[in-house]
Amino acid sequence: MKYFDRVKVLKDKKEYNEHNIFAGEIGLVNFPEIRDNCFYVLFDVDDEYEPYKDCLISIEDLELVEDGGMTDEQILEDLPKNDPRWWCKVENGYILNLLGEKKNKFPYDYNS
Repeated sequence: MKYFDRVKVLKDKKEYNEHNIFAGEIGLVNFPEIRDNCFYVLFDVDDEYEPYKDCLISIEDLELVEDGGMTDEQILEDLPKNDPRWWCKVENGYILNLLGEKKNKFPYDYNS
């Protein structure tokens, strides 16, 4: 999972529900950086007054639906200060920066 990928919310949690985000909803990863093991996800709303809703969603509560096609170079351009050391994608259960360094020690255990 990375910037501009389409993702599905797998769990209902109080902090998501407070933003009217519920399990099964599909959104777009809308920020290139991972913060506190979460992606900032944008969801379409069929409302002329509120065209979208957004929420920080834990990586463990997301499933990839569709690859957004962003390359590492494109992600780097949008990272603050173009710093490749910032954590920005998830591959094979690891949170990675653009140097290939892993944030978590064990795959799919994002707090390790």
